[in-house]
This record gives sequence, structure tokens and C-alpha cells, in this order.
Amino acid sequence: MTDDSNAKLPEDAYSNRHWAQKFKISMRGLRIGLTGAQSPKSLNSFVIHVPVGIAVLLTGIGIGLEPIPISLLVLCIGTVMVAELLNSSLESLAKAITKQTDQNVANALDIASGAVLLMSFTASIVGALILGIPMVQMWTP
Repeated sequence: MTDDSNAKLPEDAYSNRHWAQKFKISMRGLRIGLTGAQSPKSLNSFVIHVPVGIAVLLTGIGIGLEPIPISLLVLCIGTVMVAELLNSSLESLAKAITKQTDQNVANALDIASGAVLLMSFTASIVGALILGIPMVQMWTP
């Protein structure tokens, strides 16, 4: 029997880091998620999310929205992107766990994808309400 008392446990390998290292790792994760590097053969949803988010913010600024409605738009855009990153991380983890078809893994991935869709719909409704009313008022005599 070997003495494993000096072996690093997985939780030590992933959690006992200095703040600078944690920030560096977080930035790496953000870069991987935003560029789609974890799944190069699939469509990266950020190709859609980022330009749409920028267009929404520029529209809000362009029509002269106050800081609070702009903040709500930023919050909605950020929440959709966070949901997408969590979905991507689950997809990456699923690929690491098994290469075979597994109904539980498929269900988890579908649920995560559904969460992104729900957040996107919710953000779209909030965006339509925040942007729509002032835009209609601008074009109505």
C-alpha cells in the first residue's frame, strides 16, 4: 500500500491558488468561451450575441436613454452571455466525461441550452420594452 498523504487532491489542485492566478485562469476561461476554442467544429453563439448586444447598446445610447435603462440592457446582455458560457462549459465537460451517447448527458445539455434560450427571450422582451417605447415616441407625431 502506498502513502498518498503528500499527493495533491483535485480540490487542492483547482482551488488553492493566489488571486492573480485565479484571475489569469478566469480570463483564459473567458477567452476560450468567447472564441469557441473548446468546440472548434461547432457554431460559436457569441458570433451572434456580441454584435446584437453592441447594436442594442448603441441604439439605446443613440436614442438618448438614461443610465438606468442602459444599465438594464447591459445586465440583460451580460446575463445571456453568462448563460451561454455556462452552457459551453457544460458541453465541454460532457465531452470530457463520455464520447458515447448518454441520455442523462443529453438531457443536461438540452436543459442548459433551454436556459440560454429562455434568458435570450427574456432579454429580448426587456430590450423591446426599453427600446421600443422611446423609439415609437420618436416616430409618432
